[in-house]
Amino acid sequence: MKHNGNKILDSLVLCEHSQQDIYISETHHAGGHFSHAFTLAEVLITLGVIGVVAALTLPALIQNYQKHVTVNRLKVNFNILSNAVRLAEANFGEITTWDEVINSYNNKDYTSDNKAEAKTQAGAIVKKYLMPYLSGAQLTETKSLAELGYKSPILHSHGGIYAPLNAVATFITLKNGTVILIGVDDSDPDAEGKEVLLGMNFTIDIDGPNGPNTKGKDVFFAALPYAKNTRFMLMQGYGIYPGSQRLDITGITREELKRVCKEYGDYCGALIQMDGWQIKDDYPMF
Repeated sequence: MKHNGNKILDSLVLCEHSQQDIYISETHHAGGHFSHAFTLAEVLITLGVIGVVAALTLPALIQNYQKHVTVNRLKVNFNILSNAVRLAEANFGEITTWDEVINSYNNKDYTSDNKAEAKTQAGAIVKKYLMPYLSGAQLTETKSLAELGYKSPILHSHGGIYAPLNAVATFITLKNGTVILIGVDDSDPDAEGKEVLLGMNFTIDIDGPNGPNTKGKDVFFAALPYAKNTRFMLMQGYGIYPGSQRLDITGITREELKRVCKEYGDYCGALIQMDGWQIKDDYPMF
């Protein structure tokens, strides 16, 4: 029994040693795992790769975000102004019956010398007919861009000045911060140098005095023709039949919209609208 007891004891000792061996082995295995941590050089290389990937992808992500914001703001403002025009015509009749529009058309000797009077009439039209339907908007008359808080002029897409800081006009400031300059839209001079008043135009700055204040980037051009079948429209080629006073959209092509957008910035909004309210890869101003 004693001998057997020693065997049992030896067995217990052996089992204990085996458990210790297993424990020590696992500890060494765990220790071996931690001994294979990344070196400083490996960490720096990894960070470098991440930096390169970020440098390649972040500009595209930022640009796509800017495109999304631009399109969204343009579309919102277009809908706001379009709705105001529709409501005004529903309440006051079609635009060609409005007194100020009639007075503008009665000026048969419309030239560059009396555009100031036409602009005054355009401001009066906005004040009387559109402002009641622009909730929360403010109308500012005979103020300059500088007085509205602009630090830089509004530029054409080619970089030339479209509206200097001392430009005086009638402005609408929407409650979303958009600033809209009110002007007049006329035809190109004919062979005798005469122009025809077509309607009013809207220079829509979707982020107000904040930069870059450039057509096609944050500034877009729109028109409200003085026509019987009028509509608020992002600027593109159009005319008005003299006899019927009906609006004629000239069926301008996408390539023409893109060309004028690139050269002047006037048709950029219409290009975005034609493309299904998106800025495509060949859009010239991004």
